[in-house]
Amino acid sequence: MKKPDKAVRTQTAHVALGVIALVGLMLVVYAILGRLKAPVILGAVYAGALGVLNFFVMGLMVQSIADRMAEKQRSEQEIAELTQQMSNRMKLSYNMRMIALFALLVLGIAVFKFDPLATILAAIFPSIVIRVLQIAEAKKAPASEGSEKL
Repeated sequence: MKKPDKAVRTQTAHVALGVIALVGLMLVVYAILGRLKAPVILGAVYAGALGVLNFFVMGLMVQSIADRMAEKQRSEQEIAELTQQMSNRMKLSYNMRMIALFALLVLGIAVFKFDPLATILAAIFPSIVIRVLQIAEAKKAPASEGSEKL
């Protein structure tokens, strides 16, 4: 397996930091409400880590596809076929990752008795962080394009 490139490592670090911040904020809220217990903490950390791992695996998949697309010159027909294959591969990867994530969350709640709400909320945090990062990038992009023209 190829080493993760800088973009995958950087984006995963950004997502991980955001998830850590949101998990920390959630735990503070639980503490204020007087409901901070081990199942809450363990569920939040477990689900947050699973979410970051899921993002990292997705990044590796995207890196693999990008490398495959760039490895040699291709005809338009070969590009179209490879694009379809890679699209199917991404869909399969997504579906498999979501099934695995769901199964692991259920395992954590049912077997390890993690707090269901804390676990489910923490599992959603990576999606929130990704959206915020996308919005921040979109706002930053027009400003940097304008500064290049000067």
